[in-house]
Amino acid sequence: REMVMHHLGKHLTEEQRRRWINLLADAADEVGLPDDPEFRSAFMGYVEWGSRLAKMNSNLGETCDPATEPMPAWGWGVPGGPYKPPAGKS
Repeated sequence: REMVMHHLGKHLTEEQRRRWINLLADAADEVGLPDDPEFRSAFMGYVEWGSRLAKMNSNLGETCDPATEPMPAWGWGVPGGPYKPPAGKS
């Protein structure tokens, strides 16, 4: 949940989010992470999902409760399933 706190009030833009994804993809190539389709699909899915959550959380301001906000967790399948906003948020 500490990661949510790092993004609060940063007001990340879509342009910044996409740039971050490109930087992580380039870094993955540079450090030699596996480039097989299964790994890259899981890795980029996690990066995409996490960066979208970071952008959303960065624009919530101080009204957000980090203990209840979604937190990415690494896995080989679908990162977090379909997003469902918490009750009372849209």
